[in-house]
Amino acid sequence: MSREILIARNEHGGRSARYALEVVAEGDHWRSTLAKLDERGEPEGGAVAPRFYGLTREQARRRMIQVLENEYDVVTPAGETGRG
Repeated sequence: MSREILIARNEHGGRSARYALEVVAEGDHWRSTLAKLDERGEPEGGAVAPRFYGLTREQARRRMIQVLENEYDVVTPAGETGRG
């Protein structure tokens, strides 16, 4: 299992949020889940998006990131300073 913190923000309006993206191997495929984090870094209740599946880890990861890219202008891994 891998866990990644993502920062999602809108350039105009200043809305931003942090999300935890988890990708887990399940037999011959990978499953990704996404949880919105509160100010303490703890997952909030409720699902952000349905689970996504992929044949590779990166495919499952990318499908979930696309969900955030539909709502936010910029989605980057925490710790990255570049715009993505």
